[in-house]
Amino acid sequence: MSKSIVAPLLLVVSLVLAGCALGYHEDFVSGLQDMGSNPYITEPELQDLEERIRTIAMAEYLLGESYALTFGPRNAAIINNFQARFNKQEMMEAINLVRAGYSATVAARYPHVDSQTECTLVDSGAFIVNQEAAPDQFDWTFINGRCVDGLAHGVGKAVDEKLNAQFVGRFEQGVMIEGVFTMTLEDGNPIIQLGDAPGEARIARLLTTEFHDNGFQWHRYGDYNDQAQRHGFGINIWGHSNAMIVKSIGEFKSGRLDGFGAIQRPKPWQGDEVENVWIGHFVEGKLNGAGAWTNGLTGLTVGYWEDGQRHGKTYGESTAPDDNNEAYVGTYLDGKRDGAFKVRRQAMLGGTTGEFTEFYASGQLIDDGVETSGDVDFGKIVALAAGAAVVGTSGISDTSKVDIGSAFAADVLTSSDGENMSTMQQQVAEGAGNVNQTVNSDDEGVFRLSCYAPGSFMCVDYKLNSRRKSEQFKAQCAQGGNKLITSCDSSTRQAICRHQSAIGETDTHDYLYGSEPEQVREACLSTGGQFRMIE
Repeated sequence: MSKSIVAPLLLVVSLVLAGCALGYHEDFVSGLQDMGSNPYITEPELQDLEERIRTIAMAEYLLGESYALTFGPRNAAIINNFQARFNKQEMMEAINLVRAGYSATVAARYPHVDSQTECTLVDSGAFIVNQEAAPDQFDWTFINGRCVDGLAHGVGKAVDEKLNAQFVGRFEQGVMIEGVFTMTLEDGNPIIQLGDAPGEARIARLLTTEFHDNGFQWHRYGDYNDQAQRHGFGINIWGHSNAMIVKSIGEFKSGRLDGFGAIQRPKPWQGDEVENVWIGHFVEGKLNGAGAWTNGLTGLTVGYWEDGQRHGKTYGESTAPDDNNEAYVGTYLDGKRDGAFKVRRQAMLGGTTGEFTEFYASGQLIDDGVETSGDVDFGKIVALAAGAAVVGTSGISDTSKVDIGSAFAADVLTSSDGENMSTMQQQVAEGAGNVNQTVNSDDEGVFRLSCYAPGSFMCVDYKLNSRRKSEQFKAQCAQGGNKLITSCDSSTRQAICRHQSAIGETDTHDYLYGSEPEQVREACLSTGGQFRMIE
C-alpha cells in the first residue's frame, strides 16, 4: 500500500475523557482486544512474554480497603506467572498470621512449650534474617523447652537480651530449625519472622515482615542463605491500608533478581504516578535478554534488553483515547529507537488498518512514514542506480569510483540537479579523478554508514574499505536535511539495488516506488546492479 493511500485511512479521533487512569485503562484494554496479538512477533520466547504482559496489562489496578488483605487483579496477574515456584495460599496464611502479632503467631504455631531449662545450644549465634544484626552478633540463651541428651531438641524458647530478640520454635540437637522470631529495630519498628531458620549451607524459606506506625507493612517471602541474602525464589510485597503491591518476584541470587522475574515500580504520568511492570530475564537485578514492559494504561513492549534498557529488536502495542491503535516492530539502541520501525495502525473509526515505516535516529523521529513530499521521481531512481553503478565501472581508480558515487549520492539525497555528479564526471574525464589511486594502510578497514532521505523515502547503506571515504560520505549525507542512521530498513516492502567494487558496496533501498517496481528493476539491471524485492 502506498503512503498516499495510508494517510486518509488513519484518521485521528479526539475523545474527551474524564482524565482518570481508570478510563485510560478501559480504553487500553479495549484497544488491545481489538488489535489482538502483535502480528510481527515471530520469536517463541517473545510470543510467550507477550501473552504474559498482555494479561498483566489488561488486569485492573484496583485500590481500596478490600485489597488491604489480599491482592488486586493486577498484582494477582503478576504473581500467577510464578505459581509453580511457591504456594500462594501458604504465604498468605503466614502473612495474615504475623499481622496478628508475635504472641498470637507463637500461640497459633507453638501452643505448647516444655519447661526444661538446662538445654544447650550448639550454635548460640544462630542466624535470623533481619535488617540490622549480622548472624555473628546474636548471643542466644535457651530459656525453656524440650531437651534430649542435654541439647535443645523439640519446641523451645531462646532470647538475646542485648538485641531484645526472641525466638520460639523447633530445635534439633541444639540448632534452631524453624520458628517465630521477633526483634525491634533501632527506628522502633518491630519485625516478625516466620518459617525456616537459615544455616550454614542450608537455604531457608521464610516470611519476614516489618511493621511501621503508619500501618505500612513490608513482607519479604522466599529463600534465604546464611548471609541474609535472597537465594532462590523470592517475593517482595509492600502492604498498605488499601493495597498489597508486588514490588519484585522471581529468581534471586545473592540478594538480587537473577533469572526469570518481574518488578513493579511507579513512574510519572500526567502529573501523578502509575505502577509500571517489567517481566523477563534478569541478571544482577536488571533486565538482560528477553523482557516485556507495560504501564497498564497506554502501551506495552516485548523484546530484548541490556543492563535494564531496551536494546535490540522490540515489538510494541499502544493505544490512546485521542489517537489510533498501533502495533510496531523496530530496534532500540541503549534505550532509544534507532532506524526503521514498521507500524501497523488501526483507525478508531471503522477499524481500518494501514502499514507504513517510521525512521528514528537516537530516539528522535525523523520521518513519520505517512505524509509524502510528492509523487515518485523515477528519474532519481534511475540516476541513483546509474550513479551507484559508476562505483563498479572499470578503468577508473577505486578512489575515484567512490568519489563519483559520493557525488552522485549527494545529488540524489539533496534533490539537486546533478551538479555534484556533473562536476565529478568532468574531473574524471580530465584525469583529475585519477589521483591518489591507492588507499593508505592507516585508512584501511571496514566502515559502514547509512544515509536516509526523508523527503524521497530512500536510504543508502554503504560498506566501504576507506575511513576517509566513509567520513566524506557522512558529511555529504548531512546535505539537504538527510539523516545518518544505524542501518536502512530491510524488512518492509521495498526495492533494493546493489552495486559493488573493490572499494566497497552500496545498497539503495527504495520504500516508495508506487505501483511500478519494474521501472526500478530495469534501472538497476541496466547499470550492472543486482536487484531484489522484499514483499
